Amino acid sequence: MAALMRCMRSVCRKLEPALMLRQSTSFSSSCFEEDLMNLKSGEKHVQDDEGAEGRKHVCCPSALESTPEDKLRNAGHKHRDTTRKVSQSRRETQTSTRPTSALSPKVHVESLRYEKAKCDDKRVIRLVHLARSKKLREQQGKILLEGRRLIAEALEAGASPLAVFFSAMERLQELPVNKLAQASLVKVKLEDVQIWPDHDAKIDMIAVFKRPEASQMCFPEERCGKPLPLTLICDNLRDPGNLGVTLRCAAAAGCHSVLLSTGCVDVWEPKVLRAGLGAHFRLPMIPNLSWTNIQTLLPPNAIVHVADNSGVSETEPELAGASQRAKKAGDYGWTSSRRISRKAYCEDEDEEEEVGGARQEVGPGLKTQPYHSNWTGSHVAVVIGGETHGLSLEALRLAEETKGRRLFIPMVRGVDSLNAAMAASVLLFEGRRQLSES
Repeated sequence: MAALMRCMRSVCRKLEPALMLRQSTSFSSSCFEEDLMNLKSGEKHVQDDEGAEGRKHVCCPSALESTPEDKLRNAGHKHRDTTRKVSQSRRETQTSTRPTSALSPKVHVESLRYEKAKCDDKRVIRLVHLARSKKLREQQGKILLEGRRLIAEALEAGASPLAVFFSAMERLQELPVNKLAQASLVKVKLEDVQIWPDHDAKIDMIAVFKRPEASQMCFPEERCGKPLPLTLICDNLRDPGNLGVTLRCAAAAGCHSVLLSTGCVDVWEPKVLRAGLGAHFRLPMIPNLSWTNIQTLLPPNAIVHVADNSGVSETEPELAGASQRAKKAGDYGWTSSRRISRKAYCEDEDEEEEVGGARQEVGPGLKTQPYHSNWTGSHVAVVIGGETHGLSLEALRLAEETKGRRLFIPMVRGVDSLNAAMAASVLLFEGRRQLSES
C-alpha cells in the first residue's frame, strides 16, 4: 500500500506541469475572449491584483498589443482611405469643369461671356463655309472681318457684330467690350482652322457682322477728321486689291464719301477689306449704284472730273493747252474700248465710227488740264476708272454735264500709266491741297 502511494505521488509530480499548462491555456483563452469583448465595446479593464497583472501579462500580447503585421495592415488601410478621398475630390473637381458637349459651359471673365469650341464644332464649320462662299454671304447679308484692328474700327463705327471667334482672351479684351453685348463670343484655336485656302497669314481673331449700311454708321470728326467737299467715284474697278488701296487713299485724303458703280467688285470682299485697312469704317461708302443714283447723291452744284492718262508726256504740247477736239471713248485713260450698245446710247448711226474693226461711240468733248492746275470748287468729285475696262461713257457724260474736265498726270516718255490706286492717290491729295489753301 505504501508502495502504491509512492507510485501515485511520483505520477502526480510528473503530471503537474501538464495540468498547470492546461489551466494556464484555458485561462488565457478566456482572457482573450473577455478582452475582445472589451475592445469591441470600447472599454478597458484594469486589474490591481497580481492575478490580474498576470492575466494582463498573458493576455495583452495577443489581444491588446498589435503585432508588426497588424501595424502594416492598419497603415495600409489608412493609406487606402486617404488615397480614396483624394481621388474622389479630384474626380469631383474634374467633373465640375468637364464640358458636357462640344461647347463648354459659358465662362465669365471681366464681364465677357464666351464659350470654348473645338476646331470641328458646327459654328466653326459654318464660319469656314461663310468665308469661302460669296453667294452665302450675300444671301445672309453678312461680312467677315479679320484682325483686332479692323474689328475695332467696325465696332467704333457702329457696325452690328453677330459672332466673334478668337484665340487669346487678351486680344479680345482689347476690343470695345461694351459693344460686344449682343455678339456670340467663341474661343477656338484659329491657327488650326483653314479659313481661306489662298491666305496663309495667321489670324488670331475673326468676326461676323451684319452687312453695314452707310446710313446706319457714324463717322465722328474726332475719330475720322473733318471731311472735305471731295467725293471719289469708282467706275468699273474690278481688282479687289486695287479697290481696297483706292478706298484707303480716299480715307487718308479726307474725302466726304465714296460712290461705287455697279461694275465694281464687291466692296465687302475679304481681299478688299484686307487692302482697305479699316477705310470702310472711316467714311461713307455706297456700292452698286447706277449713274442716275450717283448723280442724285452728289450735291446739286458738284463738278465731276475724270482721271485720264492718255499717254501725254511732259514734252508734248498738250501739257500747255487742252485739246478742244472731240475724242472717242477709247482715247481716254482707263477707258473701255469695248463696243457700246447702240440701242442704249446711240440714236444716230453717224455718231459711231469704225476703230480697229469695232464700232465705238464718240465720247463727249472735255477740256484737258494737268492735275496740279486748279480744278476744285464748292464740291468736286473725281471719277477713277478700272485699268481693264476703263471709264464708262456715263462717267464722261456726267463730267460734260457738270462742266468737268479731264485731269491727267504728266509722266516721262515711255511710261505706260499708273494703276488706278496710284492715280487716285495723286489726284485726291492734290485736291486736298487745293481745298486746304482755298
